[in-house]
Amino acid sequence: KEFSCTFAPVTDSGYINVYCSDITDRIRSEKLVERRADQLAVLNELANGLSRSISTDEMYESALDAITAGLHCDRGSILLFDEHQVMSFVAWRGLSEEYRAAVNGHSPWAFGATSCPPVGIADVRESDQLRGIKDVVLGEGIIALGFIPLISNGTLIGKFMVYFNGPHEFTDEELDFGLTIA
Repeated sequence: KEFSCTFAPVTDSGYINVYCSDITDRIRSEKLVERRADQLAVLNELANGLSRSISTDEMYESALDAITAGLHCDRGSILLFDEHQVMSFVAWRGLSEEYRAAVNGHSPWAFGATSCPPVGIADVRESDQLRGIKDVVLGEGIIALGFIPLISNGTLIGKFMVYFNGPHEFTDEELDFGLTIA
């Protein structure tokens, strides 16, 4: 609960009147408006970046700007299915070559999937979802990560990855916004 209090002295009595009101709903509404404004700014920047892009690499850079700013993550990447149906890195920020080679092809979804809910792992150290690559992920300094599917014509074509250097509880709102960017 959030409260706003005002104090008014009662003249010549030595008392002070205290008026308090619950402003929890107002604070919550103000924070929601602020988050929505931030999200719209990110989407506007994405649209502007994509419209000015003259190459695929510039499009990837605009998309990485949007996903990292929109989800306030430390690093990000884009992976797409290649001609061998392997999900491979096409753009990234802050990831070593060793890490990319070790996790290339890893995905929670299969080629051709049509139902791909986003996945957020709040703390890799406590997760069973990354069998076989957990040590590599932790070795890269990644503690939390998220998988955001990239869908075209109803079919999975790739994913955004978002990485956090510390634990991060993903909210439904964040994952939904990640899908909007995707």
